[in-house]
Amino acid sequence: MPKEFPGEKLLIKVTDDLADFLPYLVLVGGWVPYIYARYIWKNVPNMAVTTGDIDFGVGAQDFDGKDTIASRVQKLGYGERHVSMDRPFPFVPVVKNAAGDLKAEVEFITDPEIPRKLVNKIVGREIKINEIQHFRLLLDSIITVKMNSKDIRIPTESMFAFHKLLTFVDRENKEKLRKDLYYVYYMLRFSPKKEQLSDDVVGLIKKQKEGKQVKANLKEYFSSVDSKGPLFVEQENGPDAYINNVRQDAFDKFGGIRQRVEA
Repeated sequence: MPKEFPGEKLLIKVTDDLADFLPYLVLVGGWVPYIYARYIWKNVPNMAVTTGDIDFGVGAQDFDGKDTIASRVQKLGYGERHVSMDRPFPFVPVVKNAAGDLKAEVEFITDPEIPRKLVNKIVGREIKINEIQHFRLLLDSIITVKMNSKDIRIPTESMFAFHKLLTFVDRENKEKLRKDLYYVYYMLRFSPKKEQLSDDVVGLIKKQKEGKQVKANLKEYFSSVDSKGPLFVEQENGPDAYINNVRQDAFDKFGGIRQRVEA
């Protein structure tokens, strides 16, 4: 099992604090490969790059709790990053450890097609809600993993990879774009069922209507070993003790999927 990343203590604190809401939330973003590596896979030789933020997806579920996430984090004394300096709302919760030397923003994401009133019943109107196109794909394809005695819902391996391949091109921040591609590379490289994962991703590309866009993204970024995609993965991966040519390996993995969907 990989060693614990220091930021995981904050993730555990948040899941403990929001335990009542976990059945309505899906952990997404850069923590997903980490959770797979640490709690699901076996004998993974290195660790996924993680993000400083803790991101949760919120779907169209009926919630009748008296509390909201906003009121809960305010009662617990979470920090707040205000979207507008002259207004108290909306804000992004900020979790900190007891010493105050570790902190992370806790963000909430939904799909534009999900009624905001349903999301607000869970999260509260006070917290900033981000909207991402096609996000419902992640919310509708999940598994449950136990972390620190809590049941955490995360996207399936194949849908996580498919959604990243669909949306990474929308990133305005190139660093986040590179991380998205690296997360997919990490999954394709270290999943114990990597061949099945590739098969499943190919199946999703052929089955889902969004697959046409994924196919175009792969063609643009992974048409050759010197394309942007393999270069970005190499840059994000850094020196590797196990593979001499990460760029070639990335091209082989992504390019193999591209060739299969174009055949």
